[in-house]
Amino acid sequence: MHEKYSSNLTLPEVPFNSPTLPYEKPEENVNYWIVDNLFTEKQATDIANRCYTKTKWKLGKPYSDELWPGMRSKNALKKKELELVEDWIKQKTGKNKIWVAESKEVIVDTNTAILVGSEEGAPRPHVDSRKLCRFGAVLYLNKQPSPNSGTSFYRLKYSNGAAGGNIVKNPYLNLVDALNTNSLPPSSWYEDLSIENKFNRLILFKGNIAHSASGYFGKEKREKRLAVTFFYMSDD
Repeated sequence: MHEKYSSNLTLPEVPFNSPTLPYEKPEENVNYWIVDNLFTEKQATDIANRCYTKTKWKLGKPYSDELWPGMRSKNALKKKELELVEDWIKQKTGKNKIWVAESKEVIVDTNTAILVGSEEGAPRPHVDSRKLCRFGAVLYLNKQPSPNSGTSFYRLKYSNGAAGGNIVKNPYLNLVDALNTNSLPPSSWYEDLSIENKFNRLILFKGNIAHSASGYFGKEKREKRLAVTFFYMSDD
């Protein structure tokens, strides 16, 4: 777990000459959006069952050398279901057009079921590459999720405890570019805001704000954290 940031904390200044990020406070209907029950109870239950009974899964950590945890399976939502999600995203963002980026280097796992158990992963703050994603979204599909297992937003935490920024902007594409580092230890982040995991809840957010799954749970297949992820590009 990451230490929670609070404006009541008395913190030192960011160390001189340290790499920095701009800060954008997470605010609902500004840089993240939430809708509950976009699907009916039956529709959401059908989607969850369809995901659990999938037979083709791509394996991540700890079963392979992939950086991401658990299991993934494409085409979680059917066409009409996906259109409902995309229409809501366009409405909330004010974008007339969104699309899935194509890349020869990276597989963009959009409309993908993500199944991760308690022993398969941990929160890993990151930003989505600006080359591949402007908006990310997560549909939660557990009827009895564990606490602290939704989506969290983060901000940098320096070695002296100072609080830094959270967003990658042009001309940078990702944290590697913006901070000139290949990796950051988990202790390099404060948890800024946590969104609760709730069945049939869809959360949308700017992909360039530092974020992660808040936590994972379960050991048996139908007990693990199940979510569907979406990644979309749009005009700036």
